[in-house]
Amino acid sequence: MKYIGKWLLPFIAAIAVFIGMQFDSGLYTKPIGRVEAVKVVKTESHQDEDQNHDRLVKQQVQVRLLNTANRGRRVTMHNTYSFSGGLDNQLRVGEQVFLDVNKGTYTLNNVKRDAILAGLLVLTFGLIFLVMGRRAWLTSISILLNTLIFFAAVEWEIGSKQWQAWWLFVGLAVVFTVLTAVFIVGFKAIAVAISLGSLVATGLAVALGYGIMAMTNYNGVHFEEVKYATQTPQLLFFAQVVIGSLGAVLDEASDISVAIFQLHETAKERFRAGMAIGRNVMGPLISVLFMIFIADTFMESVLWIRNNNSIAQTVIWVMGLGFAQSLISAFGIVLAVPVTSGLAALMAKIKKVTE
Repeated sequence: MKYIGKWLLPFIAAIAVFIGMQFDSGLYTKPIGRVEAVKVVKTESHQDEDQNHDRLVKQQVQVRLLNTANRGRRVTMHNTYSFSGGLDNQLRVGEQVFLDVNKGTYTLNNVKRDAILAGLLVLTFGLIFLVMGRRAWLTSISILLNTLIFFAAVEWEIGSKQWQAWWLFVGLAVVFTVLTAVFIVGFKAIAVAISLGSLVATGLAVALGYGIMAMTNYNGVHFEEVKYATQTPQLLFFAQVVIGSLGAVLDEASDISVAIFQLHETAKERFRAGMAIGRNVMGPLISVLFMIFIADTFMESVLWIRNNNSIAQTVIWVMGLGFAQSLISAFGIVLAVPVTSGLAALMAKIKKVTE
């Protein structure tokens, strides 16, 4: 019973946090309200030129303000949502919403979802601590530091010149790799093997991808697909590739290096063992990256096809850069096997000799 209770604890904590954050509106300066009554006042059916059907529903919503000087005041507003739900939300009684106010008139801004996010965060870290034990502290600190460094770098990049973005994110990749490796295994030779293997493999993969694209004059690659980028989309794409592929490469390099350093064989046999391990984990890692890419582009692809675009056109304009990024990441995963195996075997041999 005690064992079951230990595993139930993260779920109980997540529920408690979720409930508690229903009452955190006082921490916000932006007006927040709770939906108390909803009435449908109008429903319309729409059909576009591609025979896509949708329904628009107009709601009359009564909201009670939960913060600011007008706390407790009830206001009435209108919300229009579609059944497809692409860019809007259906409001329900009990939901909390962010509001905009202009000259005393309140309008809906967005649904408040911080309670769900906080609950999931508590559940995630709770399960990490149960599974990893004491080492969960190191993992949590590593995640926190990497997150803080990333946001600091993004803030700095916003105020810098565009050409500096590439070197900023390359430096960020180095910091992420070294910091994560040190927190995984400590200040040891194996951390050097993991870091060097990850960085060299990622660098070679990006260089290979860049070389192939340059040789083919970027034929079929549309950098204008890079979302929200108005300048230097090519630079931002390769920076995105570096950060995106680093995680999988680092995971693979860690598995190979840890296994090699535990062996008491010759350098050649250690290298062969690393290659064997790499072959086993290489396929699943590439598959996971590909599935993440498919999940990321699936909804937009369906939207394009439903709007009378051909499959070929959808693949080129919606999935093109994703395919390129996945392919370059796959290069890194493949190259990490011999690179990390060789470096780890060499450093394990040097460590053995020095001891």
